[in-house]
Amino acid sequence: MKKLPNRLLLLLLGTLFLSVGCLAGSQRERRAADLAEPTPIPTAVTAARPTYEVAKGTVTFTMEFTGRVVPAVAEPLAFPRDGQVASVYLDSGDAVQAGDVIAELDNTALEAELVLAQSALAVAEGQLALSQQQIEQARQAAELARDLAQLDLDFAIQTAGSSPTAAEQYQIDRLTLLLALAQLAVDGLDSTLDPELQSAVDEAALRVAELESQMARSQLVAPFEGIISSLNLDPGRSVAAFEPVGIIADATQIEVSASLPEAQMRELAEGMAVTMVPAGTPGDPLTGTITQLPAPFGSGGGEADETRLQFDDTTAAFNRYQPGDRVRVTIVVTERPDVLWLPPAAIRDFNGRKFVVVQTDGVEQRVDVTLGIEGNGRVEIVDGLREGQIIVGQ
Repeated sequence: MKKLPNRLLLLLLGTLFLSVGCLAGSQRERRAADLAEPTPIPTAVTAARPTYEVAKGTVTFTMEFTGRVVPAVAEPLAFPRDGQVASVYLDSGDAVQAGDVIAELDNTALEAELVLAQSALAVAEGQLALSQQQIEQARQAAELARDLAQLDLDFAIQTAGSSPTAAEQYQIDRLTLLLALAQLAVDGLDSTLDPELQSAVDEAALRVAELESQMARSQLVAPFEGIISSLNLDPGRSVAAFEPVGIIADATQIEVSASLPEAQMRELAEGMAVTMVPAGTPGDPLTGTITQLPAPFGSGGGEADETRLQFDDTTAAFNRYQPGDRVRVTIVVTERPDVLWLPPAAIRDFNGRKFVVVQTDGVEQRVDVTLGIEGNGRVEIVDGLREGQIIVGQ
């Protein structure tokens, strides 16, 4: 192979370098142009807004809450006097009959006072009896003296006959005067008892009666047949008269009690019908009524702060529930048949202004509406719309 001249070799190398540079520059220009061109953004797909039709139907406003089964008849247990507990015979959960003694107060001090009071009464009664005896003896002595004078006079008259001598007449006259004096003594007797003696007896008798009454009131007695639902007593505890120490309940009669906020109680009224089912578990409903609402919403007074509901079928309720069970209560507060309604999602709110967007022939228009009750997934439309209009949701 022939060797190329140096001049020709240099020319070929220069041409090669120039071609490579032009190619690299062209590639750089194409890359820069690609980077400068913006990346196309896909067009966003607008989500279709839901539409609703104004319809006619029934709107029902219901209220639900949970209540607790409680005895319908329950009374507080309290001692009728102050004292210190000596013995407790029963406990919470025990069944009792009317008159059963549940607990008793310590009567040691009262018993000692009663002995002294009875002694004082005996002394007072003895003094009064002695005074009565002395008055009776004085009366008997005066009457005997009068009767003796009468005997003497009768004898003198009989002895003298129809023609008494002067001496006999003198004796008759003398005996007549003595009889008169004896009668005056009888008539002048004071049979009145000393009032202080009688007062002492009355006072002592009253004290004895008071102590006996206090001792009789030392027992805590069951007022009726039932179950002691609570009892807070221990021997040695001091209690005040009529201070509640427990509760007795009639377990054969039950009802439902519920604590409700004021907002709910404003919607309710005594006599409303309700349905009740076991809370958290399946079960057939039982019907009932609201029997009591706390004041000022109902007839509840004093410290009554719970709503009370009564079962219509008390036998079925007693067989199904026991005190302490929870029930779910449902009340139909208001029901409006044949009214215009929309779902809540169709209603819009702006600063308290209620309105909807009505679509007519593809044109949307805001329309203010007046709403009524809401329930069962419906809102009552009182004013602003007519049946069949199409409403655009949000």
